[in-house]
Amino acid sequence: MLGRLPLGEQLDGFRSALERNEVLTEVMAGAARLDLPGWYVTAGCLFQTV
Repeated sequence: MLGRLPLGEQLDGFRSALERNEVLTEVMAGAARLDLPGWYVTAGCLFQTV
């Protein structure tokens, strides 16, 4: 179970899951290119992926 792993391994698993979401990956890349100050991804977007 992912929740019982050391924090570093949990984060690696979380990142891996997020990277498999093509839409989220495209949105993140596009948002980064806009170079807007103070933007962030909301929890719902991440929760729905995992």
